[in-house]
Amino acid sequence: MTDGPHSERTGTTSGRGAAAPGLPRVLVVEDHADTLVLMGRLLSAVRADGVPVATCAAAREAARTLGRFEVVIADVTLPDGDGVALLAELKARYGCRTVAMSGYDAPEGELPAGVDLWISKPVNLTELRQAVQVERS
Repeated sequence: MTDGPHSERTGTTSGRGAAAPGLPRVLVVEDHADTLVLMGRLLSAVRADGVPVATCAAAREAARTLGRFEVVIADVTLPDGDGVALLAELKARYGCRTVAMSGYDAPEGELPAGVDLWISKPVNLTELRQAVQVERS
């Protein structure tokens, strides 16, 4: 899957159209197409508006141009950079909730700076629901 227009199959949008009212906007940064499609389906199930991108560069551009994201979920290993560093950068710049996603367990002790939550792959609905819960004002 690419970061193209709305897809009924994945339940995500590219952010080019209007976000679904009342749903948290979630930027998902994942370079594996199958995982990105799965995340779209899971986000639809937990009632979130997902915007998929595959690289750090695309995530920075989306955050800069597509308006506010309440949550950013990023794979920790991306083809053009470190997902954890990307999360810290986006949190500092935009104040969003940040979620690291990895095939590895969370590091022992405290999470890395700038990471609010760590979820392991394969992601399940309960973890994802927790990840996208945000305070709405």
